[in-house]
Amino acid sequence: MNPQQFDAVLALSSADRSSHFVGKVADWEQLWGVKNDLGWLVPITPEDLEYFPVWPHPEYAQKIVDEHFPGHHAVEIPLEEFLSHWLPAFEADNVKVAVFPNKEWVFWVMEPADLAQCLRDEAAQYE
Repeated sequence: MNPQQFDAVLALSSADRSSHFVGKVADWEQLWGVKNDLGWLVPITPEDLEYFPVWPHPEYAQKIVDEHFPGHHAVEIPLEEFLSHWLPAFEADNVKVAVFPNKEWVFWVMEPADLAQCLRDEAAQYE
């Protein structure tokens, strides 16, 4: 990915980055979260909303998290595992999904079931 592509995608609105995320993840069948030695990054908003940030590419995850949560590193999550294990667990624990945070840590918040449906619908187009 060249710097122009990187910056152009990050300049999209949260909704457009979310659409980009769904398309890329469904196509590549992988996504990226971040973790450190203590575990996965699951921040909590001032309103007590727990969320799990995800990105469509490790470069976005690493560069953005370096600015906000130093010491974390990008880790691949296979799409099928995310759909079958992670999203149901988030649903049970009332954890939202922060889709594609940008450099300002602005993101689209989705319910796990809604994101699962979007990803399944998009993946069906690739079959």
